[in-house]
Amino acid sequence: MKVNLTILIIILIFNACSPSKKLQYNGSPVVNAKSVKTEYRIGNDWYKGQWRIAPKVLHDTLKVTCYQSKETFEFKTDIDSISFEIAANSSKDFYVKLNENTYAHTIIEGVAFQSNQLEFDNSQDLEISIKYQSKSSDYLTSLRKKYPLSFINDNMSDTEIVLAVLDWTHNRWKHNGNNTPSKGDAITILNEAKEGQQFPCFAYAVVVKDQLNALGYKARTVYLKTQDAEHRKGSPGHVATEVYLEDLQKWVFIDGQYNVMPTLNGIPLNAVEFQHAISNSYKQFKIESISDEVITKKSYVNFVYDYLFYFDTSVDNRYEKGTRHKIDNKRSIMLVPRGAKNLTHIDFWNMDVNYCIYTNSIKDFYAKPV
Repeated sequence: MKVNLTILIIILIFNACSPSKKLQYNGSPVVNAKSVKTEYRIGNDWYKGQWRIAPKVLHDTLKVTCYQSKETFEFKTDIDSISFEIAANSSKDFYVKLNENTYAHTIIEGVAFQSNQLEFDNSQDLEISIKYQSKSSDYLTSLRKKYPLSFINDNMSDTEIVLAVLDWTHNRWKHNGNNTPSKGDAITILNEAKEGQQFPCFAYAVVVKDQLNALGYKARTVYLKTQDAEHRKGSPGHVATEVYLEDLQKWVFIDGQYNVMPTLNGIPLNAVEFQHAISNSYKQFKIESISDEVITKKSYVNFVYDYLFYFDTSVDNRYEKGTRHKIDNKRSIMLVPRGAKNLTHIDFWNMDVNYCIYTNSIKDFYAKPV
């Protein structure tokens, strides 16, 4: 009995001193800290420098978007941590103790992901036609000579080639949203990138598009805009690329800035399919890349989802000089979700959107290129 009693006492002392046993303050766990700087993790994604301990805030609340029924959460100070699962429409709280008398009440609130269910028409307007390059051009020949893609070989599938071109483009420069190239073509962008300049999302989209067209694909720049693009205070748009893959007989969305291609059940998605997959198949869809250093699915969705509402592209994607193809004297086509109003002005850029014809038809926007 003495031996058993001694073991029991040791176990009780060990448990009492175990780091997993948090002290309590006002009935909630206590996390110690010496600095107001923190970092936290949602799932596999770490967020550093985005949350500081604020004792003066009465109930400091961090909202966590839950794309699934539950998300794992971890909060770290400079000397301590706490972790738990957080569910949508629920909350957990703890206190951060900065000194003997200072406690910062911190609440982690799970917020359900609010999906946007977009609907489009399946009819097709035969008067709407989008032109693509059907033969080589002087410009594409120059691009191939000046910036050859020697890593491409005949053993690669279309998807493998697209991923390789995407990765090559992504690594030409670092993103800089405040600088623009002197001209909007791939040769100019790549020349200036070699000199050390850095460019925003549209430059990646253009280079990916031009290099794929130089390889014989049908590729286009696609402009994404938010539902509140007209009055949004921050930037209302993002620019990516779509390419038609003959072996799959479909359009595929790729993002050169982030070096990603979304897929569902192994099939690459176009921009509208991608939005639908985020909204309805979050667990199943994947973000593909040949790079090991790629943005996580959650982080990319956090960035891109709002932009997947309005979609527009040029109606003439050819490289020959001369008269450009237009429809009703408009140079672009915008795909608008059924029930949404046509986007005609953007305050952020003080710009009238007077260059688009509008359609609710997904078949117009994703017609097979000829």
